[in-house]
Amino acid sequence: MDTKKISPELIELLSLITSKKLTKKDITPPVLFMANLVVILIGVIYADGRVAEEERARLKITINKFIPPQGNVRELTKLMLKEVSKQQLYFKFNAILTLTDPLSIPEKLLLISFGYEMSASDGDMALKEKRYLEILSGKLGIKAEHLPVLEAGFTHQGNLDQKAVEEVKYLLNPGRFHQLDNIFVKAASEMLNTLFPTQKQKNQSQQIVVYEGFKKFKQNRQQLDNICQEIYQIFEPCTNRDLLPSTLIVELGKISKKLQSQKFQVAVVGEFSQGKSTLLNALLGEEIQPVREIPCSGTITVLKYGEQQRVVCHYKDGKKAEIPLTEYQEKASISESAALGNMSDELAQSELEKIFFEHPQLELCKSGVEILDSPGLNEHPDRTAITQKLLEDTDAVIFLTNASRPLTQGEKELIQSIKLQLNNNQIDLPADNLFVLVNFIDLVRTEKGRQQIRQRLENFVLGEKPIIADESRLHFISAQAALDAILEGEENEYLTYFNNFRNSIESFLTVERGMIEI
Repeated sequence: MDTKKISPELIELLSLITSKKLTKKDITPPVLFMANLVVILIGVIYADGRVAEEERARLKITINKFIPPQGNVRELTKLMLKEVSKQQLYFKFNAILTLTDPLSIPEKLLLISFGYEMSASDGDMALKEKRYLEILSGKLGIKAEHLPVLEAGFTHQGNLDQKAVEEVKYLLNPGRFHQLDNIFVKAASEMLNTLFPTQKQKNQSQQIVVYEGFKKFKQNRQQLDNICQEIYQIFEPCTNRDLLPSTLIVELGKISKKLQSQKFQVAVVGEFSQGKSTLLNALLGEEIQPVREIPCSGTITVLKYGEQQRVVCHYKDGKKAEIPLTEYQEKASISESAALGNMSDELAQSELEKIFFEHPQLELCKSGVEILDSPGLNEHPDRTAITQKLLEDTDAVIFLTNASRPLTQGEKELIQSIKLQLNNNQIDLPADNLFVLVNFIDLVRTEKGRQQIRQRLENFVLGEKPIIADESRLHFISAQAALDAILEGEENEYLTYFNNFRNSIESFLTVERGMIEI
């Protein structure tokens, strides 16, 4: 959405359909989105000259679904519903063009998608309704070949042009809407799930994520522990006869204990809605972490190896409680109402400190890696305290940003803070164990655009006062595209990018971090 295009004519029009004297400050993204949604949905309802009960019900469901829990959007929407119907604004295409002018093509396509959903709500997509949507789409600049894709999503009929299908998926990708408001992200996510239902069951050809470096490291560590046991057999009789000092036995015991208990801790940090949970699912090769395209993680979650699947909640008062697996995703997420509104209060009031998710089959965790999934930190009232606690004894940190808007000012401040915490406040030196991942690179289709993003990131993280050690710590990925490839047993360029990152952090942990400790 281009707020520079909020013209006096648009403000006057919105004032008219809300019966309120609005200013430019009042025209927030949710307000403008709801105004356009109301016009299009009512236009579809009245296009064939009759209003079915199913259409009334669908209108109410759709409108209520995307009204934020706070603010004045609900009140304004009620006024819009009344005035748009009264003035038949849905047939005044010049007014609609004024109303949609600040919107991008993906945002316009999303609105038309809800128009098709409304048309199909009574089980019959009337010809006049389809014609209305076709005319309106043409005026909004939406490609004609995209409309059969939307229609088929609700009627389940028709042979579709695969190129058009991919273009619609690309335009409606929730990552495109992060810079606007979570209401757009939620809307795009739900629409994509409706148009293109995903198969949640494991594909028989699913790729198994294998960590050969960790396996070899684990074998070497076991061999070294066996040597410790052999040395102990030699030391014990010698110390009993006072031929060797007893401190050698004690030291050997410490080494053996450390070898047996050694594990790597990897923390994933970043602001809300950057794809942290999807990244973790790709690393694990399983859809373990709860994923919503709205702020999700409400507390630190530790994924680790366990002999059986179980979830243990650690509370701030020191209590621990095991909960059923079925409650894990709900417990690991903040409420949807808080996510769409002001989440700071809910995060601040939470009694949870950490959630430990133990699993016997996660390949990465079986290799001795514990993953710490942090809450999104841009809105967290205790951001500094959270990061300090999160980074204690952490072997590596993965910082996630969004290719659509990489390194906002808030992110720059956060990553600088993390760097200083990791390298003992040495301003001029990089953090050796910090990795920067630029997610949603699939949304940047042109090579020139990708080069510009790469240059921008390199200038910041590898500049005069570098954030990271070298280029091997900077990666451009699409976590969702990589996870899809893993689950579907396919190969694509994004899986290659992801595997490059995976190999990089595996090498760092096993060679640069692990071998040094041994």
